[in-house]
Amino acid sequence: MGSFCTLALNGYEIDQSKSYISTSWSCFFTEEDRRSRMVPYQTYYSSPIADDDNVPTCEYAASASAIKLRLEIMGYTLDKVKRKYSEGIENALLTRAQFDCEDDIDHLNTLKNGGFGYWVALIKHIFENNITDYSENLEQQEGIVRFMLEVDDIHQDIYLGYPNIGIGYVLRGLLEAADPDSELVLDLTDVVYSGYYGEKEPVCAHTAQSYLDSSLPFQKIIILTEGASDSKILMKALRLLYPQVSNYFSFLDFDDYKAEGGSAMLEKTVKSFAAAGISNKIIALFDYDAAGLASFQRLKKIKFPENFRIISLPPIELADSYPTIGSDGMIKHENVNGCACSIEMYLGIDILADDAGHLAPVKWRSIEPQLKIFQGEISGKARLQKNYFKKAKAAQKKEALQSDQDWSGLISVFERIFEAAATMDHAPTPLKYI
Repeated sequence: MGSFCTLALNGYEIDQSKSYISTSWSCFFTEEDRRSRMVPYQTYYSSPIADDDNVPTCEYAASASAIKLRLEIMGYTLDKVKRKYSEGIENALLTRAQFDCEDDIDHLNTLKNGGFGYWVALIKHIFENNITDYSENLEQQEGIVRFMLEVDDIHQDIYLGYPNIGIGYVLRGLLEAADPDSELVLDLTDVVYSGYYGEKEPVCAHTAQSYLDSSLPFQKIIILTEGASDSKILMKALRLLYPQVSNYFSFLDFDDYKAEGGSAMLEKTVKSFAAAGISNKIIALFDYDAAGLASFQRLKKIKFPENFRIISLPPIELADSYPTIGSDGMIKHENVNGCACSIEMYLGIDILADDAGHLAPVKWRSIEPQLKIFQGEISGKARLQKNYFKKAKAAQKKEALQSDQDWSGLISVFERIFEAAATMDHAPTPLKYI
């Protein structure tokens, strides 16, 4: 009969695999998601395997909200899921028409006319009532529900009523029918006790790594910045603000490779990576100052491969009226968005303001020749960075962000990064029927 591992959303089994986990599953979890619980032996076995009536599980679990964010970052956005739903149903209808499958055509038209929202409502009904293809009351269900749960060994183009174009799309759609606090659980207990994996083996990490080496959609997204300090600041913030997705990104290591910084060097690096045919997903993040904006605009005129995204730091409300120092030494408030917004501008008002509440002013430098606007630089960068890392260390020590800390600027930066990551597409990876 064999041993199986299962993938369940809020207790409902959505997929299973014999002996070993699906490589795709491993990319949904991190080793921090691993856990073990004591459960009655009857959950897995017909007789006790230990001195008591309980056995420890071996499983990975993450909240639906965490899985949703991870999928979004990998490019499985809700908009794409809705679009793929419509396209896939249309394709399935064309296939069935060739074989005169009238019943299937009727059900597919119901899914088509009802739309994605209708499908989500059906999935909620299935989840809430725990209806499966072997439920005793399956015949009492509506025909559309039975159609969604039937295993189609011939066409294999519909899975739980959704186009079978990959577990990422299916799962992202199913998550719309699940409570945000519910869990996605990968249960390895049976295959671990059968000897396919070691009890302490980092199964997801090992499986994902082998998959990452050969599969572009799940490789880490590399973020290129204008300098070492930018990368260090963002890396620290990512681990604090979004720990559930921190393993999905990596930053260019300026220190180890003695890489130069600045917008001109980042512009050159992006072009070099594209010319070399780098297969990783690349996000180039420019400062929102005059120099960075000039580089950004030049690169936007170039057609880059689909795995490249060129973005800049976002406009920030704080910079709409920010203190600046002119050549006369006088301070006045000006809009410095697109002129002087380096990463320091996003570190938070608690970092930028001194004890008296005065913001570190921007000093105007030379005119950027392409845009013909002044390049500004925030004063006291080293001090601001030092205070930021103290702030981050305090939050890390208490394992929580402090109420008196301002992270809004960096949150806006990551929202832009996540948005860029979500626009990268994938090749289909259909699910296999068992």
